[in-house]
Amino acid sequence: MTLGITRLASTRLLERLIATPDLVRGLQALAPQDFSALIRRIGVEDAGELIAAATVEQLTQAFDEDLFTSDEPGARERFDTARFATWLEVLLEAGDTAAAERLSALSEDFFLHALLQVMVVLDDDALRERMDVGDEAAEQADKALESALSEQLDGYLLLGRGEPGWDAWLSVILALDREDRGFLERILDRAVAACGEYLDDLDELCEALSRAESLAEDVEAEREERRSAQGYVEPRAAAAFLKLAAQPHAGPLEDLARDANTRAYFRDLARVPSGSVERPAMGHRHGARAELPRGNEQGRAPLEVLLEGVRASESSGVPEVPQHSLADLLQGALHELHHAEPVRAAGFMEELAYLANVLLAGARSEGGTMAPAEAANAALSSVLLGALLESGCELPDVLGAGKLAATLGKFHADILFRRASAELARLGPERAGQPFLAEMDQVPDALRKLRS
Repeated sequence: MTLGITRLASTRLLERLIATPDLVRGLQALAPQDFSALIRRIGVEDAGELIAAATVEQLTQAFDEDLFTSDEPGARERFDTARFATWLEVLLEAGDTAAAERLSALSEDFFLHALLQVMVVLDDDALRERMDVGDEAAEQADKALESALSEQLDGYLLLGRGEPGWDAWLSVILALDREDRGFLERILDRAVAACGEYLDDLDELCEALSRAESLAEDVEAEREERRSAQGYVEPRAAAAFLKLAAQPHAGPLEDLARDANTRAYFRDLARVPSGSVERPAMGHRHGARAELPRGNEQGRAPLEVLLEGVRASESSGVPEVPQHSLADLLQGALHELHHAEPVRAAGFMEELAYLANVLLAGARSEGGTMAPAEAANAALSSVLLGALLESGCELPDVLGAGKLAATLGKFHADILFRRASAELARLGPERAGQPFLAEMDQVPDALRKLRS
């Protein structure tokens, strides 16, 4: 089955999918990232039948991309409790037993972390013993308990935190009580351990909150490990790279070492078995993805499609640089590098994808968060500027492709990006928050300023 999702309205797309023979088999054959993109296209609220048929891997990927958000680029991405409540409601459309089965197949840490955002779980007998003390704290707690959403379940007391999703969570828990008591007891026992110190004083409450934060970090770490293997960059790591890139460095570029975050990124990428994921991918919050072109059935060069877009956007207001010369120069250099050092050329492409991913996760454009195409163009433009600065290649010297190719082969793309970024940062305070070029047609002007 082929699931085509371009040029179709979401409603028509959903109707066609549901009417497709053997839908479940075809849907489950989708790569997890393609499934996640399909759900984003249709909308979670309307995709209940598709979500009910998803594999665990597909559901995990969709959660990774949709449930963790940040307020701005470069900030820590946190679990969105309200958004997960929406997912719970959609999962429950297939019945509480089916929803419970889907959720219990996920990581227990994830399940527990999501649960604790919505409710406190206490040992009912232990709470009664604490309340029998009759002190002021117990009296205040008794008033709070009277107004809280609550459910007693075989010695466990579940208390609502006032967050969305209480009713949906309760349906899932009661279904697990019927269908998978062992799993539910493990979860509730861990929840009691995390929340038990609420029974004591404020110091113990702070300790309980600390445990909850530790669990959140464990869940986030699991997610980041999965996403790192797919080529994503964690937003705080991206922001740290961009800040570092703008710092001046002394000495020759050969002495500039890769930063720890970049080394870790490529070390993680290298551990992924060949063919197990699509590499290199670029992603951002809610799963925005783009890829540097790798060629097509007509055998076009790897960057040709992207460079066509660059040519179309190059300004004709720079008369001393002929139209298309920058794209031609870069494409010629990459062709030479590919013929001379194919392995290095492939590595250079992965490095460009990494830089675009950094910009997606940690930078802003005029409209806010960068789009994948903007990030790819900015990465390419900034690396080209760094390579031109380092190689001494002049414009419009389209015959300088060999000199440029030698520079691309000698230095990692991220090092050339840092070369450009550090130079751009010294042009003035207006560059402090954006030490990179957004478009290819900005290269000539920046080159003139930096060499003057």
